[in-house]
Amino acid sequence: MIQLKKIFHHGEHQIGLYFGYDEELKIKAKNIGARWSQTCKCWYVLYNKENYKLILSTFDEVEIIRNENDERQTEPALNEQENVHIAETISEIRPTIESEHKELIPEIASKIVFTGSIGKYWILKIPYQKELTTKLMDVKGVYWNKRHKAFFVLRHVNVKIKVEALLGVGAVFPEEYYNLETIVSNPNTFIELKEYVTDKKWMIMSCPPVPYLLEQVKRWEGSRYSKTNKAYLLTATPAMLENVQKLADELNISVYNKLPAKYLSKYKALNRKETQFRNLKLDLLQQIPEMARSYSLAMIDYLMAQNYSANTIKNYTNSFNLFLRINDYQNPDTLTEMQVVRHLAGMTEKGLSASSLAMLVNSLLYYFRTVLKRDSFEIKLPRPRKEHHLPSVLTAEECFSIFRNIDNPKHKLLLLIGYGAGLRRSEIVSLKWADILFEEYQIHVKQAKGNKDRMVMLPYSIVAYLQDYRKFYPSDDWVFEGQYKGEALSGRTVQQVMHDAVVKAGLEKKATVHTLRHSFATHLLESGTDIRYIQQLMGHSSIKTTMIYTHITPKAERKIVSPLDNLVQSNLAPKKIGK
Repeated sequence: MIQLKKIFHHGEHQIGLYFGYDEELKIKAKNIGARWSQTCKCWYVLYNKENYKLILSTFDEVEIIRNENDERQTEPALNEQENVHIAETISEIRPTIESEHKELIPEIASKIVFTGSIGKYWILKIPYQKELTTKLMDVKGVYWNKRHKAFFVLRHVNVKIKVEALLGVGAVFPEEYYNLETIVSNPNTFIELKEYVTDKKWMIMSCPPVPYLLEQVKRWEGSRYSKTNKAYLLTATPAMLENVQKLADELNISVYNKLPAKYLSKYKALNRKETQFRNLKLDLLQQIPEMARSYSLAMIDYLMAQNYSANTIKNYTNSFNLFLRINDYQNPDTLTEMQVVRHLAGMTEKGLSASSLAMLVNSLLYYFRTVLKRDSFEIKLPRPRKEHHLPSVLTAEECFSIFRNIDNPKHKLLLLIGYGAGLRRSEIVSLKWADILFEEYQIHVKQAKGNKDRMVMLPYSIVAYLQDYRKFYPSDDWVFEGQYKGEALSGRTVQQVMHDAVVKAGLEKKATVHTLRHSFATHLLESGTDIRYIQQLMGHSSIKTTMIYTHITPKAERKIVSPLDNLVQSNLAPKKIGK
């Protein structure tokens, strides 16, 4: 039970919320934006009909106290017109909220956490509850993000209203909506660039809080926010200055460059590998509470010291972090064999694939043998039986249909070169002009999966296409440059190009960029290419990996004749019934 009273506080009329010590009511008050007043000894919100409706929809039992004589009444001290409007609104809203969400609130209200925003989304963490989760996912603009293990909610007023109504705990999100407009009308808005005294490889960029601008800045390679300077730190390179100027021109705002002469230098550019590993390390450690980070940190340090690839470090550490989390972050050195086996059995029961289970086993073996130096590690970890799946493959006609349905020459070329050379998505975006050996008709793929280099064919049919493309899209470094100068195209963009082309071509198969790579190998095998050459072109360490394509070649299947068909052709088929 709470009591409402009109009070005058901080120079404005407020609605005072009075109740005894109750942690659940306290959390609800905070969720609707109420603040504690030490002077009035109550929680309070601004006095208006919106907040009054919010209070009624959040709290089950409410009593109104009139100021004059503290007599309890059933209506708030608002004017008559407001009373009528509020009464009508409450009669419509209150029953809906109570009937649909009353049973959901007690279990989850105290665990609903708004953790901030990323780009055009708010981040909301809610404990799983089947009915509520289903309703949230039905709201347009809400989706589940696996990486953050949270709901991403579009920063739009309509989405805010719908989600907060479903939660039934009052105001959850701030009124900071995403603005898609790219023109800033305020003439006093500007971007300022200054030197970063602590490390002159960086420069400080102060900018206005324009959502579109901030979203673009966060995407730049190496960009990070400094709480101390209340500004962004960017690499001090001429290419980065060009990016800033391009964005400023797009938004119609000025750039004040206060950097010293010769402060910018191309030699201050970030080492791509250094940035990748630094960000990877931070992301992996954030998954683990402070008390257990030493276990994961030791794992990461050993993997990096042995020069494992970023994907291997990520996969091993993610599997190990999952193991720690399920075992309440207990010291792995103190776990028994049965605890480890129980963990694997639990993962199998939850439907984890055999390959993921094998990754988990390998990560645990690595930790005990390499990190803990227990060479005679005696715990016998059961190896799950591997599931065999045939990769999806496109026919030559289907590949042609995909390429034909791409109008953008840059997008068409990146898929053509991906199929024509059998490249992975990461290898396509990592291509540099120095890697294209035109005279030798070869492509030098550097530091691909497993930190291995390999030479692959450069199809004759796209050489002229590549040379023309370079004239229209000049770049000193990347073959497929991203949105901003000096940055490679993102892998997500390549995947979206492929998805759009498949949809436009009307194909029913689920095809990704990697499907083009599978198709490349299959079509080579069908044309009679020796499988050992295909192994080299694909960059497979084992011939067993390449042998998978021998099971999916349609031409080979068509050559096989059923024994029944042979019987029919030999006139040995059984006679028809009744004859």
